Parts: sequence; structure tokens; C-alpha cells
Amino acid sequence: MTKKFFHDKVYNPKKTIINIVIIGACIIGVIVCFIITSSLDVEDHSNKGGNLSIKAEATVEINEKFDNRIFFSKIDNVDVSDIEVKFPINYDIKKVGKYNVTLVIDKKNYETVLNVVDTTKPNLVLKNLEKESNQSYTAKDFVSSCTDNSLDECKIEFFQNSIDENGNSIDYSKYREKGTYLIKISATDESGNSITKEATLTIGKNETGSGNNDLPEVCKYGNTEYDTKNHLLAVDITDHRCAVSLDLYKSEEMTANINKLMDAETERIKKDVANLNIEGTLSLNRKITAVINTSGNGIVGYELQMIVTLTKKDNTISTVVNYKINKNGERVFETNPYNLKK
Repeated sequence: MTKKFFHDKVYNPKKTIINIVIIGACIIGVIVCFIITSSLDVEDHSNKGGNLSIKAEATVEINEKFDNRIFFSKIDNVDVSDIEVKFPINYDIKKVGKYNVTLVIDKKNYETVLNVVDTTKPNLVLKNLEKESNQSYTAKDFVSSCTDNSLDECKIEFFQNSIDENGNSIDYSKYREKGTYLIKISATDESGNSITKEATLTIGKNETGSGNNDLPEVCKYGNTEYDTKNHLLAVDITDHRCAVSLDLYKSEEMTANINKLMDAETERIKKDVANLNIEGTLSLNRKITAVINTSGNGIVGYELQMIVTLTKKDNTISTVVNYKINKNGERVFETNPYNLKK
């Protein structure tokens, strides 16, 4: 009888097969885990213990300020300011387009796309207009202001798609007879975003249509004629083509509209000049002048002049802009070296 010691190895075919299966399963599991981990690494990135998910494409409006967060759909416990963003040479937030962007995270490069778009409509503000019979006018005459996020000038035109009750196209530029009309004005930016608003056109408000019998035979303070070479009327305070008393030029009722216009223009010019990023001390001089008629015994309205000057460190003084406002609310420049808009 042969003795079998406890340290002898006994061969067991079944046990060997089971071990091989177990080892194979472990190897397959490791490979699967590696594949899963590798695929997740496309979207999830470690950064100092945090997790990030990079967007395949990020979208931003033209001229819009943004930070690194725009490139991620998930940000957990990560300071995005630590991430370096590399833009291509042709990148310009002022231009619509697609730009390939490289994100540097933990010294590794990841690619994404920044899509600069313009989907915002212009900001259009209209004003009502008064004209005498048979006078011409343009679409821009109805515009108080129009700005766009592209910073480009708005394209202003009469709305083209209106039709009357008979199905005929309406041409808003053709009204010439006395009456009140609803006018549609459209503003469009360079990307084709458009907005349409309505204003009122009043023709012949001070006309009777029957020989002007309601006009006075003699204007008490003279008619409305004034020196147009030296004055640019911003606000008209006359009625029935007659000037008003000179004694009223400081009346709060008379000056209400010119003061309102001055306040609005002050805010507008402050914003315009701030965008110029000029170094030095800026000063604004606002000047309201009563416009006297040619007979010298009546006032017809007010003139508004805006002057911005710049004082540099060497105490030299220069004019940034000098202009007056006309009755349509437009700037008429005398000096405009920085090409500010009307």
C-alpha cells in the first residue's frame, strides 16, 4: 500500500478547468472595465478631484461676454479658471462663425467648437411724425433709436409685406394727403434678424383744407421764421405757424420737452463716449438756446447743443464731439473725430 503524504499535489482535471474559466473571466472583466473607462474619458475629465463634461459644441451670441463654463455641460468641484482655453488665430467674437477651440486640462488637450451666432433682433424705438401736405419723409424719420448686439448700424425701411383689405401692397412712403396714418417700420441687422413696429404719421395737423380760415390774420408775436443758418431747431413750441411770447422762454411748460430731450441725449452720449475707452478727463457741456424768430419779438422753439471735451495729463484740451440735435432727434455734427453714430 502506497502512502500519500499531506504535501503531495494531486491532479484534478475538473478543478483545473474551473480555475481557467475564472481566470479568463477576470481578464475579460478587466478589459471591459478598461474599455468603459476609456470611453468615459472622452466626456469626463478629472481636475483636482472634480469632474467635467465637455460639450461637443458651445454657442454664444455675437459680442457676448462669456467664461470657460460655456464649454462644459457638467462641472463638479472644478475651478474652470484653471483651465486654459486656446482660440484659433481667426477667432473674433465680433464675427459670426464656427471656431475650433482647444481646452488644456491637467496638461492634456481636448477639442471642442465655439459657435458664434447672431439670433437677437435689433432694439428699435420709434417716434410719431408730423408733416404738412405733400411733404416727403423716409423710414428713418420715424426712428428715435436703433441698436443691435452686432454693434452694426440697423437697416431701416418701411415694412414691405403689408396689404390692404383688397389684397394690394401698402406703400407707407406714399401718404401725402391730410390725415392720420399707422406706419410700420422694420429694422434688420446684418444676420437678417428683423423687428417691425408701428408709429403714427399725421399730415396737415395745422391745415384746415379750406383756405386756412382758422389761422390768425396777424401773429401777435410774429411768425415762425428764424435764422436756419445759425440755429438748428430741436423742439418746436409754436402753434398755427405763430411764435410765442419771449417772456415764456423759461416757462416750465415750454421747456419740458427740451429738458426731456437733453436728459435722454445725455445718457446716450455718456454710453457712446464710454465705449471709446479714452484716457484722460472727459467733460460734457450741454447748451439749450431759445430760438428767436426773424422779427425778434417771438420764440419758436429751442436748440440743443452737446459738447464733449478731453483733458489729457499734459493739460492739453481737445474736442471729442460737438453736435446739435434736429427735430427728428438726429445728431448734426460740427466736430466728430471719433465717428460717433447719428
